[in-house]
Amino acid sequence: MQPDRPYVLSIAGLDPSGGAGVLADVKTFEQHQVYGFGVCSALTVQSDSDFLSVKWLSAPEIIAQLEPLVTKFPLAACKIGIIQNWEVLDEVLNFLKQINPDLPIVLDPVLQASAGYIFQTTEAGWQQVLPKLSLLTPNYNEMKQLRADSSPEETALSLSATCAVLLKGGHHPAAPGTDYLFQNGHFLAFKPGSAEVFPKHGSGCVLSAAIAANLALGYALPEACRLAKKYTELFLSSTPALLGYHYL
Repeated sequence: MQPDRPYVLSIAGLDPSGGAGVLADVKTFEQHQVYGFGVCSALTVQSDSDFLSVKWLSAPEIIAQLEPLVTKFPLAACKIGIIQNWEVLDEVLNFLKQINPDLPIVLDPVLQASAGYIFQTTEAGWQQVLPKLSLLTPNYNEMKQLRADSSPEETALSLSATCAVLLKGGHHPAAPGTDYLFQNGHFLAFKPGSAEVFPKHGSGCVLSAAIAANLALGYALPEACRLAKKYTELFLSSTPALLGYHYL
C-alpha cells in the first residue's frame, strides 16, 4: 500500500557526503512527511569542504530516470539543483511540463560550489527557462552573477515579473540572514530567527527542498518560504560542523 503522502521530486547531484544534492533533499522531504523521489543530474566527487570533480548526466539520462516515476506517481512538486547547462535544464523542464503543466518547480541555481568549482555560465537561457518555473532561489552573490549591471534586488524584482524569486540573504552585506521573496512586482522580507547558526554544506539545497515540500503540502508560496527558512535555521543550528542534522 502506498503511503498517504504527496510525492515530491528532487533532480540534483549526488553528493557522497550527504550534505547537499539529492541525498540532502530526500532527508528534507522525509522530515516534512512527504514521499521523496531522487533523480541524479550529476555524479560529484566531494566532501563537505572540498569539491574535486563532476560527471554530468545528459538530458536523456535524466529523463530516463524520470519517466517510470512521473508516469506512475502524481507529483505534487519538484526541486531542481545542479544541472549541466540551460539546454539540458530546458529539455528536462519541457518533459516535466508535458506530464503536468501545473507542476510547481523550484530551481536552486547552483552556479558555484562553496569550494570554488564553477558549474555553469550565465550568458543565456533565462528568458526560455523562467516561465516554466514557480520559484528561483539564488543567494546574493549568485544574483550578482546573473546580472552584473544591476543590484541583486533590482535583478530579482525584474525577474519576478516572469517567475517568483527568493533572494537569500546569507551573503547580504547590509541585512545578513534576511531573505526577500519577490513576486508580481512586490517583495516580502523574512528576517532571521534568534537561534545561533553555523555555516553548513548544502544549506541552499535544504532550503529549496523544504520549500518544494511545503508547496506539496498545500501551503501558498510565502508561507512555504517562511516555514522552509525556519526548518533551514534548525539545520544550521544543529551542529557547529559543516554537516548538519535534519529534524523538525
